[in-house]
Amino acid sequence: MPYLVCEECGGCYKLQEGESPEDFILKCDCGGKLRVIESWNDWEVSKIHEERDDALEIPNYEGMKKPSRNFLSQNIFKICIIVAVVGILIISVGVFYQNEIYGVGSSNENEKYSQEQIDTFMETAFSPDDYGNKYDRVGKWNINVVRVRIMGSPTQEDINTLKKAVNDINGNVGGLKLVLDDKNEMEPDIEIYFIPHAQFAQYSVNPSEADGFTLWLVSTSGIYGGNSAGEIYKAKVFVGTDNLSQKRRSHVIIHELAHSLGLHHNQNQNSALCPGGPDITEYSDLDKTMMRMLYRKDILPNMSRREVETILNNSRKNFFRFTTYSFCCIWFLIS
Repeated sequence: MPYLVCEECGGCYKLQEGESPEDFILKCDCGGKLRVIESWNDWEVSKIHEERDDALEIPNYEGMKKPSRNFLSQNIFKICIIVAVVGILIISVGVFYQNEIYGVGSSNENEKYSQEQIDTFMETAFSPDDYGNKYDRVGKWNINVVRVRIMGSPTQEDINTLKKAVNDINGNVGGLKLVLDDKNEMEPDIEIYFIPHAQFAQYSVNPSEADGFTLWLVSTSGIYGGNSAGEIYKAKVFVGTDNLSQKRRSHVIIHELAHSLGLHHNQNQNSALCPGGPDITEYSDLDKTMMRMLYRKDILPNMSRREVETILNNSRKNFFRFTTYSFCCIWFLIS
């Protein structure tokens, strides 16, 4: 039968019937590495311990301590705990960072944000608009379904862009679903007008200064028509249909539709809401993250800037605490 021999202290163990080296940790209690040999002649010829001057004698393996069984059999409970903790950590990190799989029912309350995302969101949620209107309170829809009706003369590409934008919003905004109400069966919540710029003047907007614009109706105090303060209860979106390239029109569509959710402008070039930025034609990861931020369940209509900032900063601290605690648990179990 083969032997397990320690290269450090010379201790050995003779494998019994039915045992194999794979059943044991190939490490001696002294810390030395266990070597598998078929006979003592093999051990003597190998001359592993050349620094020893004394002749190697065959130890009495029958009276020596049996090496520990392999790691799997001896530590199955510890392994299960480690796997569980690692699994929870991986799932949590996936939820925090994933930007594409959020369903309508997601509250996004455990998502972790970078400082850039928080700063851009705070600017987008509370910045003044181009007409001097200042927003110091959260404005957002507080209903489950928002019906969208298309008016005017959109192109097929306009429709495709709009449908893609609606799908992106529905995939990222928890508790809110935009529905294109093509049958016009019910009063719409959002009306999207595809009209020439000359008709913008009907809505007190200078056609030369806007490729598109959005009008909100937001409850400002108390209860208005059943809506609490800060709740959007009507929005109208206007997209110019003349003197604009199709790419520019697609950008205007997603830009204005994001406004209809309650988001304003920012200066981040990676966002479709940057008025001086490139003509982005579909929502970026940053835009989707800001949508999820705004529609967290713990961010309520009419909240102040300070209240929102506290919530978002706490989400970063909680994530850091959770991650640190998880790694400490894993380290403790392994050691």
